[in-house]
Amino acid sequence: MPRYRVCKSFTVESGHMLSKHPGACRFPHGHTRKIEVVVSTETLDAMDMVVDFKALKNAVSAHIERYDHAMAINSEDPMLPEIRRVHPESAIVFEGIDPTTEVIAKEIFDHVAAVLAHGNTGIEAGRVLLERVRVWETPSSWAEYGD
Repeated sequence: MPRYRVCKSFTVESGHMLSKHPGACRFPHGHTRKIEVVVSTETLDAMDMVVDFKALKNAVSAHIERYDHAMAINSEDPMLPEIRRVHPESAIVFEGIDPTTEVIAKEIFDHVAAVLAHGNTGIEAGRVLLERVRVWETPSSWAEYGD
């Protein structure tokens, strides 16, 4: 069945380290990440919208902004103690998994899905379907997670 879709985009400067990567990606490095959150519905609301863009932004921006100027790192990375010592407020730790762009997309998807399910964000619970979260690592490379 056809659906209406909208996308809200966010941009954050964030770093990560990929401890399982054999090349330079195992070292601390950063990206200007563009994050796209796509929601859909079969019918428009009383304002003839899928969702108010501001309500969608308010529902997800605090979680996405935690990535801004942060360092995502695997809990098993031997550099974690040093990262925590030098920049304790900036470490985002992923338990037993490298924070690849694919993993970050899923983490954001799971969080946004939970927020939308609660319906306390100005978006009625169950009114929209979270279709996907796309995370751009570079202008030509992205990873996506969704239904």
